[in-house]
Amino acid sequence: MTGRRAYAVASTMLLVALLNGSVGAETLRVLPAETRRAPQFVIRDVQGHALDLEELRHHGPVLLDFWATWCRPCIESLSDLQALHEQFGPQGLTLIGVSIDGPRNFAKVRPFTKARGLTYPVAIDRDGRLQQLFQVISVPTAFLIDTSGVIRQVRVGYRPGETTQFEDSIRALLPAPTTP
Repeated sequence: MTGRRAYAVASTMLLVALLNGSVGAETLRVLPAETRRAPQFVIRDVQGHALDLEELRHHGPVLLDFWATWCRPCIESLSDLQALHEQFGPQGLTLIGVSIDGPRNFAKVRPFTKARGLTYPVAIDRDGRLQQLFQVISVPTAFLIDTSGVIRQVRVGYRPGETTQFEDSIRALLPAPTTP
């Protein structure tokens, strides 16, 4: 089964489980197959800088977080994400927030993130292309991508204080510290 086909099957099973109520979206953790590659993308952040996944992952792992200004769990997760950025950014992690807000809220995203003190890049998925590429069906959804472009962890939903699994996964993907 190809990586794309396996992902489609897993996505369908996830959607069915969510619709049947057998899995709570806020606690779901999906560990993808080892061969699942992240789709390549280039998107501009709210400052106008290009964010190219291919380029960014050469510096270390990438944590891609899909969220929206109207999503309560998304808003609650922002301080934990900022903490991850502050802790692991200097070691090579790139965190990118991707707002899926609609056209009515585009102008709100930049002041919204500034008011919350977010220092990691935030982009707006204006046409929904990135959300479609990653098959995001609910927010918040975060993807941890390693330096070879493989998605190593997916988190759908958020509960306060649950970043421990991401911290462990990020640590495992960071380059070993060099000693002088």
